[in-house]
Amino acid sequence: MELIALISNRGEAVINEVKVSLKRYTVYPLKTAEEFEDLHTNIPINLLVIDTVSHGMSQSADLLNKLDNDTVILITSEKPDRFTLENMPRCVYDCVEVESVRTELSLVVERALERQKFKNVMNMIRESKESYTAAGSNQEMAQTGLPPAHGQHKQGIFQVKDAFGTGMFLQKKALVNFAKMLTVSFDMRKLFNHFMDSVSEITRVSKMSVMLRDKEGFYVKTHFGVDPYIADNLRLKKDSALAVWLAKTGRIRHKPLNPTDTASINIKSEMELLQCTFSFPMIHKGKLIGIFNIDNKITEEPFYSEELEIIYVLCNYLAAAVKDIDLYHQIWYQKEFTKNILSSMTSGVIAIDKDEKITVFNQKASEILNLESSEMVGIDLRSLPSPLGDMLYETMVAGMSYKRYEVEIRAEKLPLGINSYRLLDENQNPIGAGIVFTDLSDSKRLEEQRRRMERLEAVNNLMAKIAHEVRNPMTSIYTYTQLLNDKYKDEELNNFYTTVVFQAIHKLDSLIDKLVIFSSKPEYNFNKEDVNLIIDESSDYIEKTLPSSHRFLKQNLDSPVFINADKKILAKAICYLVLSAVDKNPDDTVITLSAETETGDSPYVEILIRYKGKEFTDEEKQGIFKPLLNIDNLGTELNIPISHKIVEEHNGSLSIKSEDGSNILIIKIPVMREIQELREGDKQWTTKKKSL
Repeated sequence: MELIALISNRGEAVINEVKVSLKRYTVYPLKTAEEFEDLHTNIPINLLVIDTVSHGMSQSADLLNKLDNDTVILITSEKPDRFTLENMPRCVYDCVEVESVRTELSLVVERALERQKFKNVMNMIRESKESYTAAGSNQEMAQTGLPPAHGQHKQGIFQVKDAFGTGMFLQKKALVNFAKMLTVSFDMRKLFNHFMDSVSEITRVSKMSVMLRDKEGFYVKTHFGVDPYIADNLRLKKDSALAVWLAKTGRIRHKPLNPTDTASINIKSEMELLQCTFSFPMIHKGKLIGIFNIDNKITEEPFYSEELEIIYVLCNYLAAAVKDIDLYHQIWYQKEFTKNILSSMTSGVIAIDKDEKITVFNQKASEILNLESSEMVGIDLRSLPSPLGDMLYETMVAGMSYKRYEVEIRAEKLPLGINSYRLLDENQNPIGAGIVFTDLSDSKRLEEQRRRMERLEAVNNLMAKIAHEVRNPMTSIYTYTQLLNDKYKDEELNNFYTTVVFQAIHKLDSLIDKLVIFSSKPEYNFNKEDVNLIIDESSDYIEKTLPSSHRFLKQNLDSPVFINADKKILAKAICYLVLSAVDKNPDDTVITLSAETETGDSPYVEILIRYKGKEFTDEEKQGIFKPLLNIDNLGTELNIPISHKIVEEHNGSLSIKSEDGSNILIIKIPVMREIQELREGDKQWTTKKKSL
């Protein structure tokens, strides 16, 4: 197993991150460069990982200058730009951000180890080639007594085929494998350096250049031995003779010696400008993306078909590598762009993949949930605070999307507003899910302050109204009580005073009763009650208080229906609703009190108060249950809010429906059987919960 040394003195956190990422390898943690040098003298180290957060580049400069090429990987606080990376010591293979250690370090290490393996293969090839050349020369000299002449070396190859045919095969195989390895490199500069080194290993040429295609044509990307002025200024158009021929045939082009047609003449002219003898097409997915050009060998020996074939194969792999690098950089730029967006967002973002692993955990999510992003990325979604993991799983598997959904997490009940999204591939198959959430603590506090101010304003308004409402009847009582002593002999006047005093006292009693119910929770005496009896009791009270200017009708149910209720208080709520309808409608209005039942999975009874009149608007429906904001008459303004409160405390609901010029106040309460089943279900759940 490969041995990888780690230099870092930032504690166990970094060491554990590296070990988790490199669990396939043996990681040897060290604290200083001196410890590494002592270890390396006794044990061969495959790679060295340096934590530059604790060991800066200046501290490690001496060590880096001593090490071989591509043997060091740096852990940096942020990804260096391309210029900085290209100017690092040649021993530095690549850099990994400290936040990406767990996800990217293993990939970089794998590529670096592959690079070392193929370097060893190339060294073996070089040695094999030298031995092979010496053996061929010795055999020819033994036969002729002279060195091999030009044009006769190929015959020498066939003469020693039996002895060195296996070596030729291994050389080809190693070079092809080396070319495949180039496709995983993501550094364009290093890629071309290795490619040109490989070509030099196959055959020593005097000049070579690599041209890549852009929107305007082909330009020289890198070169060796070519005049720099020509390399910088020479461009081939996309429809140039050489480019058209290579794209059409996909074969190697030798510079024409005696061209006879216009195309060949143009090709010869272009190749002379490029200072090359052979041009190789670089084709990716059927398209010409580049051209590789070489001149004659430095020994002026001819090229052999085997050599040209290997270079041709390398060019194909180089084309694939170039496209892979372009794609990698596009993805990297997109990743950085997305990372910048996520880091600047004011909302938390969490995403998972189809393996239920967290792939995105932005900075705002870290701040809201008080969790480190580097520790959360790559782990199971079940590590998230409940119910965030459940919501992500439901969104990915079941396609359930949450919109403006509010939850509270942890013991401190942190309020979050959540939207969830399902992530799909090009075939509309789920590949993950994401949530975007915000901390609602501040908005909740502001909302609570707003409600508090509204309540304070309402209370102030209420107190003023109470003082006014109480002062009027009290003034009447006080005045008439004084006059009663002076006018007690006038029986008619006494009767008038007594009636006025009685009405004032009744008004005070009713107002106080409403205020008590509204401001506190009354002690309910719930029993199994027939809805018809509740309607009858409400009707008796209504008929006593209903003005003669209005008419009242009632309709009972055909059979008894039982609900769990406090009959007197619920009947009072119904009466208040009828009085509210009287207050809002002109004389001669007919008010009907009736009831209906609904069966099904959740049976309930509806108590309906119907009357003709101006239909409520949606805004009026929303505001009618908000009391005390604009009070004109304290006695009547409290009717609907008090009834609403009583109905809700009976496990029911109060709503308003407007249709065909009529308004209907609807009281909906579950029937007794449903309540009993709910209570039994609650008891069973409580018992089960305790047992768990």
